[in-house]
Parts: sequence; C-alpha cells; structure tokens
Amino acid sequence: MNAAYTIGVAGHVDHGKTTLVRTLTGVDTDRRAEEKARGLSIEAGVAELKLPDGRGAALIDVPGHTDFLKNTIRGLNGIDMAILVIAADDGVMPQTREHLEILKFFKVAAAMVVLTKIDLVDEETLELAELEVSELLNSTLLHNAPIFKFTPTKPELCADILKGIDSALARLPVKKTDRPLRLWIDQVRSIAGHGTVVSGTVSSGKICCNDEIELLPAETKIRVRSLQIHACSVDQAVAGQRVGINLHRVPLGQVLRGMSLSAPGAIRPTYLLNAQIRVLPGAKKGIKNRQKVKVHLGTSMTTAMIVFMNGDRLDPGDCGLVQIRLLRPTAAQPQDAFVISLLNINTVIAGGLVLEIPREKFRIAKTQSVLPLLTALQKTDAEAYVETLFEHTSGSPITAKKLAEKTGWPPAVFERTINSKVQKGELLYLKGHGAIKKSHLSTLEKQFKTVIAEAFVKDPLKKNVALSEVAEHLDCRVDAALLDFIAETLCKNGVIARLDGGYRLTRNEPSLDARQESLVSHVLDYMHASGLTPINPNFFWKQHPSRYSQAKAVRLFNYLYSQKRLIRLDDGRFLSLQALAEIKKRVSQAIMDRGFISLYDCKKLFGYGRTGGAHVLDYLNQIGFTVRQEDKHYLKKDGF
Repeated sequence: MNAAYTIGVAGHVDHGKTTLVRTLTGVDTDRRAEEKARGLSIEAGVAELKLPDGRGAALIDVPGHTDFLKNTIRGLNGIDMAILVIAADDGVMPQTREHLEILKFFKVAAAMVVLTKIDLVDEETLELAELEVSELLNSTLLHNAPIFKFTPTKPELCADILKGIDSALARLPVKKTDRPLRLWIDQVRSIAGHGTVVSGTVSSGKICCNDEIELLPAETKIRVRSLQIHACSVDQAVAGQRVGINLHRVPLGQVLRGMSLSAPGAIRPTYLLNAQIRVLPGAKKGIKNRQKVKVHLGTSMTTAMIVFMNGDRLDPGDCGLVQIRLLRPTAAQPQDAFVISLLNINTVIAGGLVLEIPREKFRIAKTQSVLPLLTALQKTDAEAYVETLFEHTSGSPITAKKLAEKTGWPPAVFERTINSKVQKGELLYLKGHGAIKKSHLSTLEKQFKTVIAEAFVKDPLKKNVALSEVAEHLDCRVDAALLDFIAETLCKNGVIARLDGGYRLTRNEPSLDARQESLVSHVLDYMHASGLTPINPNFFWKQHPSRYSQAKAVRLFNYLYSQKRLIRLDDGRFLSLQALAEIKKRVSQAIMDRGFISLYDCKKLFGYGRTGGAHVLDYLNQIGFTVRQEDKHYLKKDGF
C-alpha cells in the first residue's frame, strides 16, 4: 500500500521511539553501524506503516539527541501528524520540550502522545507521568491529544495506538494534487547501476516517471528516471507520500540534502524572507538586531542575519516582524514555517512563518509601506492587505492570482475582496491585466500627457515621444501592460495620437520660435522648388551642410510630416503638398485618357523612372486615391 501520510515520531533520546516504530512496523530504522554501536538514532529513519483501515503511512523516526538537531528538524518538516514519545520513567525531558516547540512552529495538524517504558514504573509513577504530560500539553496544539501507553512486552497495546493513528488521520483534509510539485530532499545516495537517488516527502502536487523537474536552488532542469515508494516501483507519487527518485544523469556531487525539487519555474530561490518570528519563552537569551543564526527551512539549514523592522531586539516570549537575509539561497515560499537555532549551540531559540518573498532588502525608509502589509499578513487580514497593497502600488495592475502567489493564501480570498472594491468604484479592473486603484490610474494618465507636452515644449521639432521615454519620466515604475493600456485610453479619448511608433498631443502643441519658423520655411520653400521629385532629408542636408546638422534636417522633415505639411513615402523620402496635388492631377488625367496606368508611365508622368515612381504609386494606393490590380493602377472611384 502506498503511503499517503507522513507521521513524525519525536521525543527525547532513549525514550523508545525506535522501539515503538519497530514494534508497529517490523522495521528497525537504526540502520547505520554507528547507530547500532551508540544505541541512538543519528539520521531520521523511515518505515512503512499499514493501518487497520487499509491506508498507508510513513513513520519518520527522528533523532532525540541534541547533537543531531538539524536531522530532527529535517525529519519533522512537512509531516501530517506527530507522535510525541515520552518515557514514563524519565518523564518530560529537555528534548521533549524542544521537539514539542518544533512541532508547534510547523503547525502539525494532528498529534498524539505515547507513554513508553510503562513496564519499568509502578501505577503511581505512571499516573504522575500522565499528569506531567497533560500539564506540558496544556495551551499547545496537543492539548486535546490522546495519551496512549506502550511497552513492547504487551503487543496488544499496539492495536489501540494504531486505532488512534487511524482516527487522527481520518480527520485530516484530503490532499490536493493540482498544485505544482514541491519536495524537500532529506536523503541522497548513489545506487550501483542506477546512479543518484534522492528521497523526500511530496509536499504538494505529484511527480511521475519521465517528468522534467527542477533542482533548487541550483535551478537545474533534470528528468525523473524512476520512482519507488517503500522499495516498490511506482509510476507516480502524490502529496503526502514518501518517495525515492532516481535522477537521470545527475552526478551525486550536484545534489545535497536541503535542496528541493519543483515543477519547472514554479519556485525561484531567494536570499531574502520577510517573516514573523517568535522567541521561545524558555530561551536563555533573546535575539538582537542583525544577529546571525541558523535557519532551518524545509530540509535546508542556512546561516542568516535577522534584521528587525521595528525595535532592536526580541526577548524570550516576544514576537516580531523581521527580514531574514540568508547566506545561501533557498527555495522558500510564503507560508513556509521555519525554526531558528544558535550558531554555536544546538538548541532551538525561535521559529516563525515566511510572510512574503521580498525583492529587495528592507530599509528604514520603507517602513511606512512594508510594515502595514506584513502586519496584515501576520493577522491574516485579507481586506487590510489588499487595501494597503493597492494604496502603495500605482505602477502595476494586480490580480488575485498574483496575490495568492505572493502570500500563499487561496486566490478566492482575494477575488472576493477585489471584486467588492471594483463594485464600490474604488478599483478599476483592466481586462486581462488585473485591477488598479482608480485614483492611481487617473494620476498616471495626467502624468503621461504632461510628459509628452513637456517633451514638445523642450523641443517643438520633435517627431514623437516613445513609450520608453514616457516611462522614464513618470513618478513611479509602470509595467508595460499598464503603460500600453494608458496610451490606448488616451488615444481613444483623443488626447494623444500615435505617430511612427511614438505619441504626440492632438492639440495645444507649443509654437515654434522665430528661428525655428525660419528653418521650417526654408525646408518648405526647398520642397516646393523641388517639384514632383521626392527628397530624402540626407540629400537636403548635403545641400546645406553649413546651416543644418544631419540630425536636425531629419527632425525638421519629420516635424513637418507630423504637422501634415509634408508627405512621407515608404522609402523615407518626402513630397510637398503641392507636389502631391499635381501628381494626383496627372495620374487622374492619364487614367481617364487610357483607363489605367503602370510603372512604365512614371517617367512620362513624374519625370523619373520606375524605382522612384513605384513608391509614389504605392502611396496613392495607400491613401485610397488609386487601386492596383496586378500591374495596373485604376482610380478608386472607378468602382475598385
């Protein structure tokens, strides 16, 4: 039976975790020679458990010794249920409390307690042990957890424990497999004839043989060669299942515990985490601003600096908002839980929850915009979060899907809030792009128009203003989709007009000064004198090199074209309005005399041959004066 749930077995060293797992499953999870010699678990061991109702589960037997804390945390990450093992003769011990805190940070959904070694104590001591456990569990996620008794000398007790596990798992929600694949690697080994094999629990989605997946944080695309669940080959594994994955042509040295696998492009490694943390009430010291610690997230462990967003320290029992700056990137996502330990001592001092993955380091200057957002996330207040985010986001439309990716919350939470604000008129929905605050859009439209107007005040001969130039001069960074939408809206409203890939105002453009007017008159006189011959601005410049620069000549011609005082052909040459009128007159007369004209008539009609004449005839077709049928041109009004 394939395991669909993962159960962590936690507790102090030598309290009987491995014995409990062996009795329930028949599997000894202490496989290493060193573990046998020392009589304790070093690595987290895995055993398959068959439940009375036919379901399967994987038991993760984690180390109880403080020296192997990172392996304990790795084993308890992502479990569906916890079994806290406490020896009746020892009672609650330091690692009992520490493991309980780890389970609290990971917000384990279901739990139970097993009192072991009951055959070593009398009834009175057993009752005292139960009272101590009840007191420990009070005000924790295990406060309603059932307490079972166990000793390997009484196998019948296992039946009650199995029923308890069955009952707890039955209350858990059904796992969804429609989300992208995510799996933290907790074991890496090489198997002769197969190559590199990694193991872990599928956190979300599913994985199939021959899938292309991504190894993070390396961002390496790899292929799944084969899969196994508890030594049985399978075609796929789904959320909640422990799986061994044979990676195709991936050298052993390229994969480490603490790395993860995901659907390609689903997760991007990060060095920064905005998070809430809580320092344990029993911690000997608090955490200072910019203190370096070890952060355990998923199965990764990374040195990091804790940067406070308000205040300069957190004392034992305190909570706060921080930015965690990692020494190495990790494949974190919003809503990931993590645990913090000291650099030089294997002890948990704090833990928390990733609220968002920021794009930049936190600065005090950003406090006013960052803290309200994180506070809303901390309080799981979707309305306050949406309100704050839209207030501080003016350059990009926002969708519920983006917010879900940013926070880890379901999209439906944001869809309701955004739709409500759209109906109230506070937000405007841009189809295909998202929503934006109405006042922000209005401000951007005014700025867009102002940028174009100021560009022509500065240079009235300017041909147009490119969208990229507009973007550079806006008060905030505006994404391309929103910039296009604003331009489209202003064009529809007649405020601006497109011209050669850029934009101009449709009215109230600045007038030229006397010198500029003189230059314009000179160009127009020259064009009029040129008759029907199209003129290239570079040719004009070469005739007047002392009076114009090449760039200014081009700008003058483009300006006159934008003002509809010159005609521009497809080859970049220009005609005067008078020349166009005369050309129309000659073409019209020739067609009426003969019925049509062709390129062969250009020399006679215009004074130049086919090469130049072709562009003139093309222009007449474009403006609808004539129409071309094969190699002949007819007047448009003749029914074509």
